[in-house]
Amino acid sequence: MYRKLVVAVVAAAAVGVGAGGASVAAQGASNDSHPLVLNLISRATAINNVVDTGPTGFSPGDLYVFSDRYFLASKPDDQIGSVDGRCVLIDPAAVRFDCSVTNTLTGTEGLAAGDIMAAGPLTLSQGSTSTFAIVGGTGPYRTARGDATVQLGPPEGPHKVTVNLILKP
Repeated sequence: MYRKLVVAVVAAAAVGVGAGGASVAAQGASNDSHPLVLNLISRATAINNVVDTGPTGFSPGDLYVFSDRYFLASKPDDQIGSVDGRCVLIDPAAVRFDCSVTNTLTGTEGLAAGDIMAAGPLTLSQGSTSTFAIVGGTGPYRTARGDATVQLGPPEGPHKVTVNLILKP
């Protein structure tokens, strides 16, 4: 059971950005009141490692490191980026983690290449929804903010990710 929960974290912690044909550079003077809404899916990769830091088994403080792939919901076969994440188990009974993720966009589908950072709690159970804060980025995403929700599917994914991205203050 422990391994099954861990595999689900791979895609579940995915919080990223992507939109078919939408140009990030084309944003107007401000999009604070009208965030760019992006619909993605995430899929697990073979990189998903647990570091058991405390008592043997699922316990507070255990670490999870993962890498995932991003696709547009409208083009589920075209990878637009990846996500690398680090999560700390907070509450084993509630299966609640605190995660930090780096989302790397490859510069496809009208989106500039760069990284977007996100952080927040993840409740790891199929069908649950977790919300992350977008806390910044690099290059064209250096002023990024907003939020993203992750709706968990089965452990291997896909998981639905909806991003409300604000790029201009």
